[in-house]
Amino acid sequence: MIAGVGPALVDHIYAIDEYPQRGGHAIVKNFVRMPGGACANVIAGLANFGVKCRFYSTIGRDENAKFFIESMKNVELKLKVTHDLTGRVDVYVDRHGERTFFVHPNASGVVELDVSDKDYEEVDYFYLDPFPSKQSFDVHLEIAKNAKKHGKFVILNPGYPYTKLGFEKLKELLKFTNLVIISEPEFKSLKVSEKDVLKFVEILVITLGSRGSKAVTKNETFYQPAFSVDRVVDTTGAGDAFSAGFLYGFLKGLPLETCLKLGNFVASYNIRYYGARNFPAKDEVDKLIE
Repeated sequence: MIAGVGPALVDHIYAIDEYPQRGGHAIVKNFVRMPGGACANVIAGLANFGVKCRFYSTIGRDENAKFFIESMKNVELKLKVTHDLTGRVDVYVDRHGERTFFVHPNASGVVELDVSDKDYEEVDYFYLDPFPSKQSFDVHLEIAKNAKKHGKFVILNPGYPYTKLGFEKLKELLKFTNLVIISEPEFKSLKVSEKDVLKFVEILVITLGSRGSKAVTKNETFYQPAFSVDRVVDTTGAGDAFSAGFLYGFLKGLPLETCLKLGNFVASYNIRYYGARNFPAKDEVDKLIE
């Protein structure tokens, strides 16, 4: 079983032609409400591919809470109510698919999780992604330490919330991490080499946007080009979709080249639609497994 530990969010997505200058205005052409939260997106994607999943998070008592819970089909939920309102993200997407986020932390900013020794015994893999909270890093550090103590595999997607803390701080968490998935801009912001990261983790996966993705171990580097997409509608959740595809292959024990290929495919599918949870059918993904 794989368990995600990250924010439960609901995305309010607004389509515009282009971003206005500061102090200007833009016309909203379309509105879509979608379940979100990077970690939740990955877990929902893996569940869509038939993987046994669990999700730990905090949530509110509002309508968005019901909406989020209904979206997590086939996922065992371990949610704690910490606020009246569920975390929300207002996402503005221009006609080129570029997006900007405005986060309302609400419940996701009050991180109080119930994780017992039994939980660590039941879960094989932990996937960690930042909460929009000052508590987030310390919560994940405790989860990672306990997971490693129980001999479990820890996967980290640090995102900008953790990379902006600097490499010296991030190292505290990397010491208890097996696999890191990070975007190229996030990795560059750390101002370190791949070897520096691999002193602590077994595998470093870097997404390269339109150029594809690569995986680096202490001995080898693997690369897979991106799939071509005729029209990009919304890049929201592209990295999450990649992680879902990559981890689907990884949990099946497939070669890293194949995992990268699956991640690239799922990401290319997702960006053709609005929102972060547009996943291909399991059969479509399985066709790519050689």
